[in-house]
Amino acid sequence: MNRRINYFDRIVVLVVGLLILAGGVWAVGLYFDLPLSQRVTGFIDFPAWRAAPDQSWFDWALAGIMLVSAVLGGWLIALNVRRYRLSRVVSPASDASGTIALNLASLAGAIAKELEEHPRVDSVLHSVVTHWDRPTMTITVRARPGADVLALRETLEASEREFRAATPGIEVDTVYKLHLLPPER
Repeated sequence: MNRRINYFDRIVVLVVGLLILAGGVWAVGLYFDLPLSQRVTGFIDFPAWRAAPDQSWFDWALAGIMLVSAVLGGWLIALNVRRYRLSRVVSPASDASGTIALNLASLAGAIAKELEEHPRVDSVLHSVVTHWDRPTMTITVRARPGADVLALRETLEASEREFRAATPGIEVDTVYKLHLLPPER
């Protein structure tokens, strides 16, 4: 996820949360007859609010609010669902005579295929995405019950060393996840 999107999401959640909290505090204050809540209630023009649905503009205002809310909601969903796939990275060994570009997804697939050869590994998933503005390669290993976790960890560490040796200077974060499947009953 992009940092700007994450900060924007947090600000939206904070503002909506504060509005809901303020409404709740106001309602509780009305229940307990607190003077501040009564004063805030005094500013509301109840006859105008009760007469609003009878006005000719009310249906159009409601439709406009609904449309704007739907567009904003769809935009926020699209912003957060967007994939941040990364295809190629350029090697620092590139110079004026040529560019060396590596497809990290292909490398992750090769690592996954090699890890699937392990006897107690059930499956291996891989992905290469931009996470927090950093290229990140994630390898998820699903191991069968009874797998030797230490041996799997050594295999993953060897795989990481091989990857780093094959791609010197490439700026990519690697995440290895080891999931142990539940035992069969």
